Amino acid sequence: MKIAIRYQSRGGNTKEVAEAIAKAAGITAESIENPIVEYVDLLFIGGGVYKWGIDSSLINYLGNLDPGLVKSVAAFTTAGGMDKTKTILSIVEGKGINAEKETLPIKMGIRNHAWLGGKGSIKLNEKQIHSINKFVKACLKS
Repeated sequence: MKIAIRYQSRGGNTKEVAEAIAKAAGITAESIENPIVEYVDLLFIGGGVYKWGIDSSLINYLGNLDPGLVKSVAAFTTAGGMDKTKTILSIVEGKGINAEKETLPIKMGIRNHAWLGGKGSIKLNEKQIHSINKFVKACLKS
């Protein structure tokens, strides 16, 4: 199975989660600055939630995904408390790309929040790491 991970991150929270997903899946996480250029069976993709929505750069990236190169998408987000994984999945489903049932909304509170000037990595707690590992395992099974 060919797997890829792409993420959008302002303050570093989503990058940290993407890297934890990558570690669990045994691959490397890349920013959405790197397009998908060859076929993948499963694309883990996520971003931060800002002002009650996902970043416009992620929306544009999702809109430009080639359904001929991506079979299925597994969505993750980081936020103070909101879950916007369904927004990601709605966009890709509209393009004819399969959406995985399992999603991963990681709630960060205000730790390292971009609008508070946060930059750099955070330390994920054990519960978050457990959720990430469970998410990856479920997506790889389907």
